[in-house]
Amino acid sequence: MLQRVQTTDGRDLLVRCEGDALVVLGPWDAGRVLDAVPDASGERLDPGATTPLPFLRDGAKILCVGLNYRPHIEEMGREAPEFPTLFAKFVDSFVGPADDIVRPADVDQLDWEGEIGVVIGAEVRAASVDDAADASLGAVALNDVTSRGHQYRTTQWLQGKALDSLSPIGSTVAPLHDDLTIETRVDGETVQHGSLDELVFGVADLIAYCSSIVRLRPGDIIATGTPGGVGHGMRPSRHLQPGQLLETELGGVETLRNRVR
Repeated sequence: MLQRVQTTDGRDLLVRCEGDALVVLGPWDAGRVLDAVPDASGERLDPGATTPLPFLRDGAKILCVGLNYRPHIEEMGREAPEFPTLFAKFVDSFVGPADDIVRPADVDQLDWEGEIGVVIGAEVRAASVDDAADASLGAVALNDVTSRGHQYRTTQWLQGKALDSLSPIGSTVAPLHDDLTIETRVDGETVQHGSLDELVFGVADLIAYCSSIVRLRPGDIIATGTPGGVGHGMRPSRHLQPGQLLETELGGVETLRNRVR
């Protein structure tokens, strides 16, 4: 597994997780394209002496898929779409694995959407499904925290999805497999649990479809959708409040822990 970390002396590094150590692969240059994972430098780090940083390239495209888990489609009263429903988020929307989520003053319906993000590992454009299957670097945890009040002002979702600093993202890229899970907890209570085998459109299908619309570059991310259990779908509806702890766990690999304030 790959991870982005910061050392106590301020170095921003790309590392590989090997047992109880982190093997340094090289500096994290957020401006470069992650088109090749460098060889190990030989330096090994104690994970306890590092701080996880978001595995997110500056300028990356983040394409998100709505209504892609069947239980979520049902709880929202929708029908399965013929094509993937796409919207965008931006780098400014994301915070790190342990950063606070800062709720804007004009937001009172802040909802959780735990998701598995697919990190693109090779440039791809108009790929077939077969070719798309080899285009991913792996999976990262993220939470598409959403302002429902903004989202439903119009039929376009962008304004509810792209607010600054609301969406935590992980530091660790894990291997993709069909039973990879995502779980969301609010103050320790499990509210969402889903796996990739519940998707309407699978990972290869999503990469192929997205690449038919835009060029995907290494370090871009496709958020594959959220399972059932969002607060807005509950009766009565529930929303994140200041002081609450939002946890997003990717298959036992990494857990994001973000306090709302």
